Amino acid sequence: MNTLIKTTIALVVGAGAGLAAGYLTAPRDGAKSRKKLTKEIDSMKKSLEQAATSKLEEAKDILNKTVEKQAQNGKTAIEKVKTAAKL
Repeated sequence: MNTLIKTTIALVVGAGAGLAAGYLTAPRDGAKSRKKLTKEIDSMKKSLEQAATSKLEEAKDILNKTVEKQAQNGKTAIEKVKTAAKL
């Protein structure tokens, strides 16, 4: 994993832990705290899923472009070999 991904994961985990600690020590009813904490965690989960989906789509696009470029390079090389073989 690259440094950016590790840093992002650490940030999300740290924020989640801080959020949980804050809600669990807040002076409000336990049931309300847990309900609010659950909503916040669900929100963070959705945001993380959206970010992951976006990055996955970017990676797919990069991969597809690379494959297309390499296929074109291969076709060009084959044509050069065919041309050279005719000489």
